[in-house]
Amino acid sequence: MGTIGGCRDLSSLEQVIANHGQRFDYRHVSSAMNRVVKLHRRQEVDMAQEMMQDLGVFALRELDSMDGRPLSSVLWALAKVGGPVNPTIVQGIFVRTKEELPSFNAHDISNLVWAMATLRAPSSDLIHEIVNAAEMRLPQFEAQSLANTLWALATMEVSLAGSFLEGWIECAVLKLPGFNAQHLANTLLAVAKLGIKDEAFIAAWLSEAELKLPGFNAQELANTIWAAANLGIKDEAFIAAWLSVANLKLPGFNAQNLSNTLWAADKLGIEDEAFIATWLRMAKLKLPEFNAQNLTNTLWAAANLGIEDEAFIASWLSVAKLKLPGFNAQDLSNTLLAAAKLGIKDEAFIAAWLSEAKLKLPAFNPMGVRQVATAIASSDSWNIDTGFRNMIKARLG
Repeated sequence: MGTIGGCRDLSSLEQVIANHGQRFDYRHVSSAMNRVVKLHRRQEVDMAQEMMQDLGVFALRELDSMDGRPLSSVLWALAKVGGPVNPTIVQGIFVRTKEELPSFNAHDISNLVWAMATLRAPSSDLIHEIVNAAEMRLPQFEAQSLANTLWALATMEVSLAGSFLEGWIECAVLKLPGFNAQHLANTLLAVAKLGIKDEAFIAAWLSEAELKLPGFNAQELANTIWAAANLGIKDEAFIAAWLSVANLKLPGFNAQNLSNTLWAADKLGIEDEAFIATWLRMAKLKLPEFNAQNLTNTLWAAANLGIEDEAFIASWLSVAKLKLPGFNAQDLSNTLLAAAKLGIKDEAFIAAWLSEAKLKLPAFNPMGVRQVATAIASSDSWNIDTGFRNMIKARLG
């Protein structure tokens, strides 16, 4: 139906769907969904999602006619636009995928697993069959497909066989020059989540990433240094290159990026004064957006790095006091030990911390209890009542 491709905005496409949708076959449905993806703008998200729901009904009707390309394309388009997705459509696509898996090429498989991860709709019955099919087609995967597939499998926490990983690494090393900034960042993030520590791959990745770091955006920079820290990558040349780019782009880091970045700096022993100074300026502005875990990880890293900036700590305390009810047991124990290391003596904060800790003490694990005991023992000025001290002693045994 040529009029689908001729549409230049969502309104004209919506009219085509209204006039002809009941007569769409699977090719028209797939084409219209992909056209929605291409045409919709941020201010039109609601409209695009409503159109996808209507097209989803037509897709469900046509599922029995679909093979690999339209099945993967439909699920990919639903994931790309986002919003609520009818689970009946997703399950119907999964059933047909199982029947039609031999017809999926490398690109189809990549789109399919990316959509499954993005929609948070993994299928334990299907995913291992998809991985087996992917393994046989790995030499046909292009750079983007390799990156997206590993990212999706890591996101879904799929347990991968050694043969798949070996094949993926072999293909990825050859095709790394074709990876762009996003592919590189997502790949290292996936490698970290999966615990892959292949030295040859890491060396090849570092060589390629150093060249392309100027093209990394804030999210990609934050994800990359977080992944590097998890993998224990302490390559001096790469870290120096990362710092030179990150120093320029820190204003674009959001709360999560900033928290993850300082946590990674602690793990990697990064103590670059210019970076820390810029990080502190950005963090002070965005601390109100930090959640409980961000606040905890940030203070923990600051304590380990010896960051004793009074203005930052004062800002951190003012935000943390408001958000302490959202701290879990581990957040609370880590925070108190970090506060002790930094010599924090704010009475209002300690009182608020104590109120929360009393409520959540049953959830503290043995390490958390030891951390609290260590913090209290090293901070005589804190007003910790005898009752709480006795509760900690009892938990220590």
